[in-house]
Amino acid sequence: MAIAVTLLSVTLMFFMAFASAVQRTIRALGLLNPGTQEGPSGISSQRVLIVLGMYLKPLNAAFLLALAVYLITARASAWYYGAAIVVLCWIGSLVLGTSPFLRPASSQLVGLLTADLERRREWYRNTHNAAHLSAVEELLGRIRSSPRIQNAATPYR
Repeated sequence: MAIAVTLLSVTLMFFMAFASAVQRTIRALGLLNPGTQEGPSGISSQRVLIVLGMYLKPLNAAFLLALAVYLITARASAWYYGAAIVVLCWIGSLVLGTSPFLRPASSQLVGLLTADLERRREWYRNTHNAAHLSAVEELLGRIRSSPRIQNAATPYR
C-alpha cells in the first residue's frame, strides 16, 4: 500500500506542477489577451474554450490523482493523514515546478501546447468547424510570433 501511495503522490506532484506551468505559459504567451476577434472584450469565445481545454487536461488529471491519493491514504489510516499527504504533494509540486522543463514559456512547454493546437486544428479541419479552426490558427500565430519563446529557449545561467 505504501508503494502505491508513494508512486501516486509523486505522479500527483508532477501533474500539479505541470498544470501550474501550463497556466503560467498561457499567461506568458498572452493567449488570452484581446486580439482582433469578435466579442465585447475582444476575446472570442472559441479561443477561450480552446485555451481552457488545454489547461483543464492536466488540472483534471491532478484532481483525480489527488482524490485517489486521499482515498487510499484515508482508507489505510485516518482522513487527516490523507489530507496531509495531499497538502504535502502540493508543497512538493511547488518545489518540482522549479525544474527547467516546467518554467513558464519553456521551449518544451511551448512545443507541447503547439502540438496540442496542431492536433486540434486537424480535428477542426476534418469536422469542418470554421469558427474553432480560425481561433486555433490565431492561437498558433500568436505562439509563433511571441518574442518570449526565443527568450525561454536560452538556458538559464
